[in-house]
Amino acid sequence: MDYGLTGKRALVTGSSSGIGEGIARRLAEAGVTVAVHGRNPGRTSAVADAIKAAGGQAIAVTGDLVEDGAAERIRDRIDAQLGGVDILVNNAGGRFAGFNHMDWFGIPAADWIGSYKLNVVAAALMIEQFVPGMKERGWGRAIQISSGIAIQQPPVFPDYQAAKTALNSLSGSLAKALGGTGVTSNVISAGVIYTPGSDDELAKAANAFGLEDWKKEERRFALEFFHHSVGRMGRPDDLAAAVLYMASPLADFVTGAHLVVDGGGASAL
Repeated sequence: MDYGLTGKRALVTGSSSGIGEGIARRLAEAGVTVAVHGRNPGRTSAVADAIKAAGGQAIAVTGDLVEDGAAERIRDRIDAQLGGVDILVNNAGGRFAGFNHMDWFGIPAADWIGSYKLNVVAAALMIEQFVPGMKERGWGRAIQISSGIAIQQPPVFPDYQAAKTALNSLSGSLAKALGGTGVTSNVISAGVIYTPGSDDELAKAANAFGLEDWKKEERRFALEFFHHSVGRMGRPDDLAAAVLYMASPLADFVTGAHLVVDGGGASAL
């Protein structure tokens, strides 16, 4: 299918593995030249090389997005090699303290700040660097990858929940600020997405549920433990398909929207 994206340029933050890698690969398959971003040079270059080996176009850029001066350095490198980007996918983020905050209370202030920087400030800095160029050219997409946890609001990881909720608000505010410019801003919230990096987390959840190997009983695990309406776990390609739609001209009339891709696990309506 032709998504009308051939010749466009995209930056996908946090795309050296997992969901971001899946998004970068799908955009490249649609004819987009992709700037693959990560903090690990080896993994980042490996993803870019794999895209090129498959016939796509990609460059690798590295850096911690919230480190002083990193946003400007990333912009300068992309500008030098691609002349800017038409599509910004703010995928980088995550739980700053990992699994340390299963309990709501006793979270250090530094971890609240760290979660906010990782999930909100990083996205804001990339928007600041790349969206003005989209406005000048009269077309562009800013797509924020959020989490269904901001909708479900369970009593764990409150620092992460709060940061993702702020990211949702940021995306909606940006859509209003970009009115009439030809640039849209939307947020896609992910549910439980299986990647190799989540093996340990899902194994622990499955064991607590009484399953030795959730992959052999994926339908039951998805329906009964995660309460998905769809009887399977999510995969990076599920998020990538949503990004592909939001990035394409098919979504010209969509801005300020919140698309939940979680197999029906969250009560979003």
